[in-house]
Amino acid sequence: MLLRLLVLFTLLPLLDLWLLFKLSDGFLSFGTAVALVIGTGILGAALARHQGLRAWQRLHEQLGQGGLPTDALLDGVLILIAGTVLITPGLITDVFGLLLLISPLRRIVGRVVVGWIRRRIKIHPVDSPFSPGSSPFGFSPENPPVDPTVIDAEFRVHDDPENLPDA
Repeated sequence: MLLRLLVLFTLLPLLDLWLLFKLSDGFLSFGTAVALVIGTGILGAALARHQGLRAWQRLHEQLGQGGLPTDALLDGVLILIAGTVLITPGLITDVFGLLLLISPLRRIVGRVVVGWIRRRIKIHPVDSPFSPGSSPFGFSPENPPVDPTVIDAEFRVHDDPENLPDA
């Protein structure tokens, strides 16, 4: 995983620089290409801020209604990623960030991310004494104790000071 991130953070900026130089050589002037990168970064940051505030409002609405704000949280995380990518200089990262700010595309990416996470997480059921139908002592008719042997005994308290063990 670390190697993949290293390759991503090394190759992506190099690819962005190569694309910037190719555009400035044949299609745009270098100043225009740089202005395009800066302009998309500023525009994207403003859009990310606006979309982030909307996601924050949806999160509060869902919490106020007593629901779980999973969709709003996922939207917020994807908008944060989009904003971070948009601040990074480069045309490829700007296009990726702008695509993440489009709500229908963000929902599709969110479904893919959730599916990826679900495939990676293993769920192990845990039996709790506080779950419905269980005994607080850990035993129930469906879950008897391992050793059912019962020892019946009587005890007496001896307070005779002569028979106390030495401390």
